[in-house]
Amino acid sequence: MPYPIKLVVINFNIWADNGQCVSFVQAQGFEDYRGNAYEWKKYINTEIGQLGDVVVLNEGKLGHLAYVIGVENGYQLVEQNYEGKYKISYRTIPFDYPLIVGFIHK
Repeated sequence: MPYPIKLVVINFNIWADNGQCVSFVQAQGFEDYRGNAYEWKKYINTEIGQLGDVVVLNEGKLGHLAYVIGVENGYQLVEQNYEGKYKISYRTIPFDYPLIVGFIHK
């Protein structure tokens, strides 16, 4: 008799609010944090990221935020507006990526 397969899906394919990175990470449970991505530096509380953290990056005019979904062979990120407004994208950045400002851990 075959065993039942349980599938767990985390759907990050739905864009958040206004298509910006801030709205996206707010939708991942950080709704109490405010300001543009550059202003999120004031919330940084750790230099080492973990699964479920927000990484604050010194990218773009106003900074950039992404959500950490893995920490193997670098920080694995899901983000909105890195490749274009409303676009959800995935990438891995090195642990020593020079544009990392810090992480926000809940």
